Amino acid sequence: MLAALEEAERQQPEGCMVLRALRDAAGAVVDFQWAWANPAAARALGHVPEALRGQRLRELMPDSGLGRRWGLLRDVVESGRPVVDNFEEGRAWVQGTAVPLRDGVLLRLRDITSAVRLEAGVRDTLDWVHNVLETTPDAFFTVDADWRVTYVNHEAAALSGRSQAQLFRQILWQACPELLGTRMERELRQVASGAGATIFEWRAAPGRWHEVHAWGANGNLSVFGRDITARKKAEAERDVLLSQEQSGRREAEALVHERTRELMTARERLVQSEKLAMAGQLAAGVGHEINNPLSYVVGNLQFALEQLEPHASRPGASDALARALHEAMEALREAKEGAERIRTTVRDLQTFARAEEPRLSPVDVHAALEFGLSMAMPHLRHRARVEKNLGDVPTVMAHETRLGQVFLQLLLNAAQAIPEGDVARYEVTLSTWRDGATVVVEVADNGHGMAPEVLDRAFEPFFTTRPLGEGAGLGLSTSLGLVRSMGGELSATSAPGVGSVFQVRLPTTDAAAPATGPVEGRELPGRKRVLVVDDEPLLAAVLGRVLGTRHEVVVVHSGREALDLLASDARFDRVFCDLMMDGLTGMDVYDVLSARQPEVLSRFVFMTGGAFSERARTFLQSVPLPRIEKPFELGALHALVEEAPPRAGSQERPAREPESV
Repeated sequence: MLAALEEAERQQPEGCMVLRALRDAAGAVVDFQWAWANPAAARALGHVPEALRGQRLRELMPDSGLGRRWGLLRDVVESGRPVVDNFEEGRAWVQGTAVPLRDGVLLRLRDITSAVRLEAGVRDTLDWVHNVLETTPDAFFTVDADWRVTYVNHEAAALSGRSQAQLFRQILWQACPELLGTRMERELRQVASGAGATIFEWRAAPGRWHEVHAWGANGNLSVFGRDITARKKAEAERDVLLSQEQSGRREAEALVHERTRELMTARERLVQSEKLAMAGQLAAGVGHEINNPLSYVVGNLQFALEQLEPHASRPGASDALARALHEAMEALREAKEGAERIRTTVRDLQTFARAEEPRLSPVDVHAALEFGLSMAMPHLRHRARVEKNLGDVPTVMAHETRLGQVFLQLLLNAAQAIPEGDVARYEVTLSTWRDGATVVVEVADNGHGMAPEVLDRAFEPFFTTRPLGEGAGLGLSTSLGLVRSMGGELSATSAPGVGSVFQVRLPTTDAAAPATGPVEGRELPGRKRVLVVDDEPLLAAVLGRVLGTRHEVVVVHSGREALDLLASDARFDRVFCDLMMDGLTGMDVYDVLSARQPEVLSRFVFMTGGAFSERARTFLQSVPLPRIEKPFELGALHALVEEAPPRAGSQERPAREPESV
């Protein structure tokens, strides 16, 4: 049975082992002995299968997570009932499933570290939300479909004259009978019936007013109340003033109108600031977690497309096979496009979260404009002709990547304003000229245009006229922030039925833009050695798979492994190192190599997922090494390898060859 089990489980990704029960003279189970373990189980315990066979559990690992559960395994043997248990083994969390065998147990191990960490993150988020709701000066409570109170914050309980404990899990109308027959009851019941969200004013007590927002979702009802007593008193005072001073009615009305407008503007800014603050907090924490899996999703999709492309056009293939390959590649392209939309949204959110200023340098605006146009052409090609009126302009002080992102967004915005199928009628015009100490880049279209009320809010974060789910409303606001961070300005004019014109103004410089073409006389790059350092196994695997088609790639999963490998074999042309890793971070690796092997650092590229600590932000600003953000553009990855600085003895093979991917 063990031989059959060993053969079946040898290549399984989940751990599996068999432990024999060891008994004393009285027949009591006192320990367990390994009869067999597959490689995955041995790795989870930090051993090799041959080293475990015949070892006693309590002697070999008395203080490990599994060793401390020998009593649980004994209960499985004695009771004959299987048990599932979670425990910590080293730095990982493992789920063990113990099934009784004849005087022993079959134990399966599954790594649940990601799930445990996700659960901890959700708990932290819930705690944070609870703290926000409890410290806000506004009232908030929720009820379920049966009108039972499911949450009430301190302010709402105090407003009702009851404690939170007295209200929680009670039916609202029974706990607060004074609400029956009032506008509060009518409005809440209307929202609960599916009429949609509502906003109304409510006098909670004599002389105290609240603005109440109520909305429903998934059978639950949420109610938010903000104290507007001061505003109501101001309105009452206004009415008294108007009644007493009829002669000054027009002046008083103008004054009140101005004060009301200022109040609403201030309130709108406050709401906007709250949105931006929350976007920054979410981007800093969640963006990194999204970018890691998104990186290997995008990378694997691109890799699959590249691998299928030659087969799709291979002569001699049957029509059915060619059609199946074409449909599969089309599905992969659609999936890649969806992943790219996720990446764009996360990137825009992270732009709000980052406080650091971009590192500016002389940039050729025409090169950045061509980059944006090349990325936007799939959206423009079936909608409009592109006309160029490019003048002779100097370079500008800017960040080339961010400037290209701005032009891409403006071109996509133009494409969205033009319907498909009438290329002869519509056009997008790109113009550049010098205006004193600034360079002007203009993107104009003759599409639908914008109404004045839409134009007024065009650069407002989260504002969008597109249907729900088709736009986050961050594109133009992000572009405005990027242009201003480079010392420039972005403006727009538009009219319905005429089209829109966006102008980017940036300060000029007399310096030349850095050369981006190939160096004269330089030979085309050959196969190179690449080291990938990342503690995310799937991300490291896709890097090895993508780069491994052209180069020799070695993958390690920790900073410590990287230092050990480089100490014995530093002959790598390029080293891709994750900045934020458990244990030794990329910054720690840099510090060690600065003192021990500084010559290696010129070949480093740091990979970031967008979540920067203060230390990481300072590090990236002070260390002049290239970095690449997740998820990666595969072309950028290959370019970084091919443009790696030369190393001494790069044509020689190392004495010891590590395992390559």
